[in-house]
Amino acid sequence: MEKSEIFWQTYLKLEKELLEISKYIYITDDTVSVSGREIVHESCNHQLNTFSPHIADLIIRTCVEIEALSKELYFDFGGDKVRGDKNLFFDEDCLKLIDKKCSTHNKIVFISCPSFNLTKEENKRFKPLREAHKRQGTDWERAYQALKHDRYSSISKGTIKNLIHALGALYLLNIYYRDIKLYSKYLNVNSLDLSLGSSIFSVMKPKENYVIDVVNGKEISEILSSDESPFVLKYIDSIYKKVLYENNNLGSNIVAYLKEQPEFNEPKFIEILRKKENFPLVELAKYRLNKKMPSNLSFEQRKKIFVSTPEWRGTIRQNNNPLKEDELTAENIQSEIDHAGVQAGLELQKQFENNKMYYAFTEGYCELIIDKGNVKYSN
Repeated sequence: MEKSEIFWQTYLKLEKELLEISKYIYITDDTVSVSGREIVHESCNHQLNTFSPHIADLIIRTCVEIEALSKELYFDFGGDKVRGDKNLFFDEDCLKLIDKKCSTHNKIVFISCPSFNLTKEENKRFKPLREAHKRQGTDWERAYQALKHDRYSSISKGTIKNLIHALGALYLLNIYYRDIKLYSKYLNVNSLDLSLGSSIFSVMKPKENYVIDVVNGKEISEILSSDESPFVLKYIDSIYKKVLYENNNLGSNIVAYLKEQPEFNEPKFIEILRKKENFPLVELAKYRLNKKMPSNLSFEQRKKIFVSTPEWRGTIRQNNNPLKEDELTAENIQSEIDHAGVQAGLELQKQFENNKMYYAFTEGYCELIIDKGNVKYSN
């Protein structure tokens, strides 16, 4: 069995014991009462502040695991001190280095267990390693130290809330130590199970900017960083390069297409392109449609031609509540012609973008990688 699996199985046993406690103590911050014919909800903290010798023992066992696992991560991250050093502290040394590498102070853990009825935002989601790199910087560590050194007089610190937060910290450290990597098509990222094997917790979905920027043609050379999720979301490198390639060739493909069109030799159209009011393909479609029904024709002639064009029946136009034939008037027909031309141009633009969008969204495999300060795209 791998070392990381030993730590994970120990965590799951502790989690299972908290779930067992939840069968007998209703873990909630909301009380319900009846007033007349109405059900009244009131905020409460006494359930989370429930304490017992057994809960205190679980906190100690959980924090012993935090100490051990934080030291393993410390050595993996190249800490200066050696194993067995009596001056190696799990908080001021180990968790401090882990935070420097991974910004663990900012990572959010969610309560996703359906049997926990937590309604307050601060109870449903929290940052268990915030201030954990300082000596006794968290409530759960203060409880641990107090219970370890004076169990009898500190028993009231052995609360469910402190156990949940300590267990959340251990859950997060296990994610880093297991070095989990997930793969998914971009369109399926939202359906990923980010509990990662826990029955109580889950983590936040990572931000999408390192995918969207690539779709928009940005080449990314800097180190990628996460925010409140332990993961960075990025394309796998082969898709990254393919999407950039299609994006970089999009402009040249459009220019080559324009140069083949007869309108490219018309001074009036060239002047329109110089103004750069719209995408070139949009201007082409709008110009081309207006040529079919010049303004010197009568309204009835323009209307008859307009409603017979492919642009009148265009997909984008039909999906945007278009005017009907009997709603066209001499006053609005020009604006409708221009609008239909723009929409036809967008359809033409879409055809050129199909390859990029196919690789980006249909075949675009992404990876969720643990942020340890070294995630990059391969250029």
